[in-house]
Amino acid sequence: MLCAFFFIILLAVNKRTIVVTKDNFITKNSIPIFPAKKISILELERLVVKRVENKYPNHSSSMSVNYELQAIFKNKPAKMIFRTLIPILADQMDRKIEKLLNIKDISNNGQFEKITKTGYQNNLEAKYSKTTHQKFSHESTPPNSQTSSKNLNIVQPSTSFPFTVSTNLINLKIVHFYNYSTNTGGISLLVGLVFTAIGIFIPLFNSQANPLLIVCAIIGVPVLSFGISNVFNKRFITVSKSKINYYTKPISIREEKEILKSQINSLEVRFSGHRVNNVPSYNIVIETKSGKTHKLIKHVYNEMALKDLANEINHHMSLKT
Repeated sequence: MLCAFFFIILLAVNKRTIVVTKDNFITKNSIPIFPAKKISILELERLVVKRVENKYPNHSSSMSVNYELQAIFKNKPAKMIFRTLIPILADQMDRKIEKLLNIKDISNNGQFEKITKTGYQNNLEAKYSKTTHQKFSHESTPPNSQTSSKNLNIVQPSTSFPFTVSTNLINLKIVHFYNYSTNTGGISLLVGLVFTAIGIFIPLFNSQANPLLIVCAIIGVPVLSFGISNVFNKRFITVSKSKINYYTKPISIREEKEILKSQINSLEVRFSGHRVNNVPSYNIVIETKSGKTHKLIKHVYNEMALKDLANEINHHMSLKT
């Protein structure tokens, strides 16, 4: 145990230096017991930063993340040069070493943004790019551009784009399908149903049942309500040139809301403050000139898709971005 603790201390105080020559990458350590490492750069094609996610076996929502700087070769396997917990450090090292070696690497474009997102988010955005963005491949302006509209017309929602969108000269109509935005609705529905049944029906048919079973119902009813909402609810949004109307059906006690264009200060995508399995979700938020905020669309994991949708609304209403 003492030896293991001493070894951890040595790892913590050790400083690693990477030397780049015309022939090799040389990794040196400040503590001599850790040997130097030499990697030949013969047939080196480029460098790349990989995000490595390690989930803890007993904590499904927790994971550690490392960023590895790897050397990619033409005719042999990739080799790791450096590992860090700081994504911007790995990204900057990639760029500086490639510049030193006179390597032009277009894969650096967007690399930092990609490695700071989870694998699930990157998979969603890749799927979205291959499907929804496909029809815009011949356009001069990319679909997530904040300068022009692509007139999105989506008739089938998906996990990568949980909306249907239709537009004309008068109205932009959006329907948000909650069941495509989350994978917890079905689980919440099942758990809530079981707890509610235990808390209500067992005492109802068995007078000798423990009265504390009612606690199960107290827990189960809100969980059941949450599950039903996430499985069946849809948010209907109508955007005209002068206002935004939105409401949620079939399970909602809130009435339809209306926001006039003259009241809107900004409409943008923001981090929701919530994570599920370490994956962040995002909202489209309207901030009024009086300082009030409206969450027009809530808890969507695909940030790229949400930015496209926010751009369509801003463009349709001619709002400043």
